[in-house]
Amino acid sequence: MEDVKSIETVAHYSHDEDQAFCMLYGEGVFDTIPIEADYTVGDMKLWIKCHHKKDDSEYDLVGPKGKWKMGAGSEVLQDEQVISDFMGDRFENKWLMQLSLFPKKKNEDTGGWESTFETIEEWVPPPPEEAWDSEDDDEEKWKAEIEKNEAEG
Repeated sequence: MEDVKSIETVAHYSHDEDQAFCMLYGEGVFDTIPIEADYTVGDMKLWIKCHHKKDDSEYDLVGPKGKWKMGAGSEVLQDEQVISDFMGDRFENKWLMQLSLFPKKKNEDTGGWESTFETIEEWVPPPPEEAWDSEDDDEEKWKAEIEKNEAEG
């Protein structure tokens, strides 16, 4: 626990070729901390417990589904997962990484905490020629869509 207590937040992140950093974000937590190659999701939860007094039964830590890549999707991470393994290039190149805290809700019947996060599948953007069409410039159509969406809630 003393090791965890000694990990200090970074007030103003800037890229460091020798040190990897991870942003922990959500549920009142917004901190960037230095991490090492062997840090696990469980280590991050221990850090959050130590510095924010948050019980890990009340939130999920969410990160990339599988191995990080643009559009990889997101999933609830398991305590034993090693951050450098699923962050891959982001860790190796010392780019800023992010894990998100998502709240769990209490089940009234069982008293247990249940995840509110739904896994997000990989997203692949369409090729440029399919991503835009001339109808996208129709401002009246766009305004009508907005009104319809707002009316439907």
